[in-house]
Amino acid sequence: MRLLRSLLAWTVLVLATIVFAILAIPLSRLPRGGKWFQKCSKGWSALLLGSAGVRIRVLHGERMRRDGLYVIASNHESFYDIPVLFATLPMPVRFLAKRNLFRLPFLGWAMSAAGFVPVDRADHSHGKETLDTALSRLRDQRSLIVFPEQTRTRTGELSPFKSGAAVFAIKAEMPLLPVAIAGTFGVLRRGSFWIRPGRVTVAFGEPLSVEGFSTRDRAALTTRLRGAIEALRDEARAADIRSDREQS
Repeated sequence: MRLLRSLLAWTVLVLATIVFAILAIPLSRLPRGGKWFQKCSKGWSALLLGSAGVRIRVLHGERMRRDGLYVIASNHESFYDIPVLFATLPMPVRFLAKRNLFRLPFLGWAMSAAGFVPVDRADHSHGKETLDTALSRLRDQRSLIVFPEQTRTRTGELSPFKSGAAVFAIKAEMPLLPVAIAGTFGVLRRGSFWIRPGRVTVAFGEPLSVEGFSTRDRAALTTRLRGAIEALRDEARAADIRSDREQS
């Protein structure tokens, strides 16, 4: 059963990515392209999550405005964080993503057409280019998702945070929205083939205002952001434990 579930989920992931990329590339270039891409990304996410047997619960969704514009910062447990965020966020969003992903057929082409922001972690000479691109997406009324850990956790616990999300929010003068995801680490761990069905809980925090902040404050803001995400993740995990006890 475990093998069949994993084979099904991987097959759906590949085929859905190809099909929705073919749809998303031309649709993203149409008027209201952001809305069209949002529909494609939600359809893609529904297929991936359904085939993997992922059930999502949302905590504190009322803390964000459906028409709000944010720099969204989330912990990063698994590849499945991406479809989970697409599925739960109500506004058009774009991700900050590794530059080498843009070279992949279909997936990379769709990311480029949709306006994802490439980042090169090994070559900091692209730093200004990344910042300028990120700010242009925010000015185009697209919220930006950043994983401050930069890569998926290997242990299930939070890794050190980089300050990029804080810098983007300060430069754009937009709220920083902390988000915590609990459960995707159990669905698919980094480097693993096995996909396991399960519940994923997404907890939204109160937006952090950056009014009066400058880039000199980025370390303090990043520390505050990490604390907020850690508390939300612990709350999400506790909610899962309570739910399991109630069902047993």
